[in-house]
Formats: sequence, structure tokens, C-alpha cells
Amino acid sequence: MKKLAILIIYLSTSLVLQAQEQLSIEDAIAAGLENNLSIRISRKNTEIGANNYDRSIGALLPVVSVSAGKNFTNTNVEQQFVGDAEPRVINGAKSNTLDISPRLNWTVFNGLGMFATRDRLKEQELLGEDDLRVVIENNIASISNAYYRVVLENERLRVFQDALQLSQDRVDLAKTRYDLGKSSKLDYLQAQVDYNTDKSNLIAQQELIYNVKVDLNRLLGSELETEYTIEPDFAMDTTLVLSPLLASSYINNPGIIRAQRARNITFIQQKEIRAERFPTIDLNMGYGYNDRNSDAGFLISNTSRGFNYGVTASVNIFNGFDRKRREQNNRIQMESDELAIADLKQQLEADIRKTYVNYENSIVLKNLEELNFAVTQENYDIALERYKLGNGNAIELREAQLNLVQAEIRKLTSQYAVKVAEIELNRLAGYNLE
Repeated sequence: MKKLAILIIYLSTSLVLQAQEQLSIEDAIAAGLENNLSIRISRKNTEIGANNYDRSIGALLPVVSVSAGKNFTNTNVEQQFVGDAEPRVINGAKSNTLDISPRLNWTVFNGLGMFATRDRLKEQELLGEDDLRVVIENNIASISNAYYRVVLENERLRVFQDALQLSQDRVDLAKTRYDLGKSSKLDYLQAQVDYNTDKSNLIAQQELIYNVKVDLNRLLGSELETEYTIEPDFAMDTTLVLSPLLASSYINNPGIIRAQRARNITFIQQKEIRAERFPTIDLNMGYGYNDRNSDAGFLISNTSRGFNYGVTASVNIFNGFDRKRREQNNRIQMESDELAIADLKQQLEADIRKTYVNYENSIVLKNLEELNFAVTQENYDIALERYKLGNGNAIELREAQLNLVQAEIRKLTSQYAVKVAEIELNRLAGYNLE
């Protein structure tokens, strides 16, 4: 009955999986790049940088402004004019003034600082793109790791399912031998205990698969309970060579590119500070309209209008050594940027070398575990035959079964380790964005 139940569960699972969507590693990465929330946030930050640069052209254009005002007064006036015997008294004398002044101001020279600022904004836009590259590179690696973790856990589930089937076969065999009086009830009960242990392992593995799929769906930006099928293939590349990895990392690693961009921005900031040594020349032009009306005074109405224009030059002679301080800080920052690039390259080389050793050792272990699995498979077959013939006992068979399960799990784990090391090497070398 238990054997039938297992078969029904297995067939039901197979039918569900066939109805699910097939997900390749290429599809997973494409979906992640499109929907991953951290990538979408980084894209928005890149748009801000692009907008800052596009709109910076305004710093090269004139500034046009208009000021307008209308003022009213209501006063009591007592005026004494020459020749008048009595002062003139006006209560509630009203006056109003209308002033309209459009103005244009154009900075035509400021030591070329405006052009340096625009260059800096362009580099900051590219720095935002570098940040996006870093996020994309890291997410490709994270998605790949999560994808192949699902492959690993699915394969481990298959191993546990096979182990459960072997335990079921052993329960059936032990019961038959007990019914025929060829073995004690103890063997039959022990077989049931081992079966329940394997079933418990299977349930725990199913929970683990659910968790790793949720993690993958989060990276893909999908609904967390989305179901899909994945090919049970690690697609390992065992041909990576150290020297090309190192050479590529210095050119293509997004972290190195970003650090070099930050150094360029510091250099341009130096130009902006030095531009302050030169005078600033402004062209200005305006138009003035003034209309004043009053109930008191010599002029009842006064209207003036006309253009005004000129050139203004200003230079900062002394500002408390602030510019000198900023120039010194900028030089220190440039030295710091150079040291940061050197440190990053050294750290990158160290990471690649360590990961590459891990990669080579993982390949060796993979080959060893594949050979070991073949040996344990043969050992289990022999133990099973001995048990069927009555020449072996249940303990030997169970031990052979456990060795078989553990050997296959180690084989799968070693294959996954090779893939993880390969993914990390590709990330460090910048291969993912070539």
C-alpha cells in the first residue's frame, strides 16, 4: 500500500511539473534584469544622473528674470511752499507706484568653470551607470547561484525519493521474509523505522526546496510562489584559466571601472576650484518701467522707461584661504583615489586567485566523488543480493544504502561547488557584462 502511495505521489508531482513553465538560466537572468527591484532602483538613480547632465546646459545660457511691483500709500501731508502764507494741508493724500523691470544676466566667463562643471556632471552620469553595472553584475551572480541551488536541492530531493523507494522495497522484502519465517520480526520493524527516517528526510527536503525557490523568485522579481521546472544540469565550465581571468578583471570588473570614474570626477573638481582664480564676467541688460502718481508734491505724475545694459567683472581676491584649503583637500583626495584603485586591484587579484584554487580543487573533488558514487552503487547492489539470498543482514544493507545516498549527495554537492566557483570567477573577471 505504501509503495502504491509513493507511486501516486511521484506521478502527481510529475504531472504538475509538466504543466509548469520551463525556466532556463538564460530566462532567469533575463527576468531578473527586467524585474529585480534593486536593479530597477539603480536604474532610477541613473536616470537622475542623466537628467542632471542634460539640464546642465542651462548653466551656459543667460538668466532672464522679471520683477514687478505695485505700491500704494495713504498719508496726511502738511506742505509749506515759498510765498504761501499758510501751509497746505492734505489729509488722506494717496500715491501709487508701478515698477516693472525685466532683466537678462549672462555669465560669459568664469575661468571655464561652467564647462568643468558640465564635464563633472557627465562623469557623474557615467558613475551612475557604473553603479548600475555593479548591481547588475552582482544580481546576475546571485540569480545564477540561486538558480543552481534549486537544481541542487531538486536533485537531492530525487536522491531522497530514490532512497525512500529503496527503503520501501526493503520493508516489503523484510515482511515477506518474516511471513515465510526466514527472518525475525526485528528486521521487519527496523526496516519500517528506516523507512520513516527516510520519509522524514524527504519532507524536510521538500520544505528546503520551497524556501530556495522563494529566494529565487525574489531575485527574479516574480510572485514568490511562482512554480516552474528546471533542467537537472549544472552546465559546468571546467576550462577556465587564471591569467585571462586576471587580465579581464582589470579591464571589465565594474568595481574597478567605478573607482577609476570616481578618480576622474576628483580631477575635474580640481578644474572647478582653479577656475575660481579667474574673474567672472557677466553681460547684463534690462528694461525699466516706473510710473508714480501722487496727490501731493511738486509732481502729480512721473513716468520713466528705458533700457540699461553693461558688463560686470568680479574677482575674489581673498576668502580666508578657503580656496587654498579645497585645493589641498582635492589633491589629497586624488592621492586617496589612486590608492583605492591600487587596493581594489590587489584585493580583486587575491579574490580571483583564492577562488580559482577553490575552483580547481572542486573539479578534482567532483571527479573523485563521481568515481566514489559508482563504487557505492556497486557495493549496494552486492549487499542487496546478499540480503535477498540470506547471506547478509539488515544492518549491512542499511549501511550500504546510507553510503549510496551520501555518496550521491556528495557528488551533487561537489558539482554545485564547481558551478558556484565558476560563477564567482565570471563575476570577478567582469565576464557577465562583456
